Amino acid sequence: MFEVTGKDITNLNDEDLRSLVVRLVLAELKSKGYPRSSVTAGGNQDAADGGIDVRVECQNEFSDPDFIPRPLTGFQVKKSDMPANTIISEMRPKGILREAICELVSSSGAYIIVSAQGSVADKPLAARRQAIRSALEDVPDAEQLHTDFYDRDRIATWVGEYPGIASWVRNRVGRPFSGWSSATDWEDGQKSILKPYLISDKACLVDECSHELKYLTVEEGIDRLRSALKTPKQCVRLIGLSGLGKTRLVQALFENEVGENPLDSSIALYTDFSEETVPSARGMARDLIGECQRAILIVDNCNPDTHTQLVKLCSSEASQVSLITVEYDVRDDEPERTDVFRLQAVSPELVTEWLELSFPKISQIDRGKIAEFSDGNFRVAYAIAHTLGKGETLGRLKSGELFKRIFHQRNKPNPQLLQAAEDLSLLYSVDGEDDSEKSELAQIGSIRGVDPRYLYEAIVEMKKRGVVQARGRYRAILPQAVANPLAANAIERISSARFDQFCSNL
Repeated sequence: MFEVTGKDITNLNDEDLRSLVVRLVLAELKSKGYPRSSVTAGGNQDAADGGIDVRVECQNEFSDPDFIPRPLTGFQVKKSDMPANTIISEMRPKGILREAICELVSSSGAYIIVSAQGSVADKPLAARRQAIRSALEDVPDAEQLHTDFYDRDRIATWVGEYPGIASWVRNRVGRPFSGWSSATDWEDGQKSILKPYLISDKACLVDECSHELKYLTVEEGIDRLRSALKTPKQCVRLIGLSGLGKTRLVQALFENEVGENPLDSSIALYTDFSEETVPSARGMARDLIGECQRAILIVDNCNPDTHTQLVKLCSSEASQVSLITVEYDVRDDEPERTDVFRLQAVSPELVTEWLELSFPKISQIDRGKIAEFSDGNFRVAYAIAHTLGKGETLGRLKSGELFKRIFHQRNKPNPQLLQAAEDLSLLYSVDGEDDSEKSELAQIGSIRGVDPRYLYEAIVEMKKRGVVQARGRYRAILPQAVANPLAANAIERISSARFDQFCSNL
């Protein structure tokens, strides 16, 4: 399932190959409890680097070395093939052993050459290893230096220990798991450059499983979530209204810059349940458990029924998987064997700070106005800020006019589309793929005599504007800061008798 082949390693470009070795080194150190700060890395493999691309300098003694054989280890990473004669000239340019290798010798360290080309069988591998030793023949105490050669297949074996890194490699070479990504790759191209995660000292998380509904700051909540997910079989559910930053909070759990003891991104796999995935979330959980893989499984937009099924799998005796699911959960009952945390709206001050990072050209006055109207909802704040053209200001716009900006954005006002949105907001979600005469769209359309095919087209348009979210075949007007005013307007325009008839037909 998580197979990465030697050919995949060969197909990585120079930059990705070096990045892969860095990721692997960091992952192995973290899995054994050694500090990530022990690792330094140079630039392009072919640039002047003194003979070492990735360097490990750990103060701790290794009790169980694996691919990193010693606390002081240098990796020379090459995209090109490295036959025996090339190895000697690499280690001894102009016949002189590189200073960086001499330092490794004197410190009883290790020197590893990594090559992405060729699959080295026993005899060629022995020749390459012997070439490395031959380059050290005239060096005093050369026997103190551990040396080795890692070909593409050996690197692929190393990758196979970390599902998140395996996903990263397969994405890089165009052979991804459909709908799955590593923790560092899960955002789409427009959001790939993350802003710093902002933390407020005000309570924003609620521990739903505590008897007194304990309130936590985001920093406290991050510590709790990290502590839980470091344990296999532990299951967590993060819930909250749309647009509050639930997915961004989960990302922060893996970021070194946020708090202490971040989760290991090399063992994390992420999917958005609203998208089609191969394998499914349940299939991925079964595969991870079947292969005894230690992993953190992240399932965004995960409905309650799927969460329950995943919990049964991930908390089973054979599991080495931790689970976190994310969704706007409308159920009152608490799922079994799950720690549940609810994310609440943040302060206007934090939204203002976020707007300053994301939209630096918007004036301070406009940022404050947007933050106040958004009521702690980042998606609403983004929608309004995105409508502002160069040099434009919100001036003295009232709340109703700000709402229209969210809905219409930079498009011309469309009363029919707005009316369709009002009616669609009466239901939390609706089957958005069925426009037949007996569909949910037809029932909604019966309120004002609107053809279900038009409602289908309206949903498609509103999804483009970011005010409709998809969960499989279901569609919902979100976030609630948009949906609630729309629903209120719809109810005002429908007679009591017609509304009662509509409700009875649901």
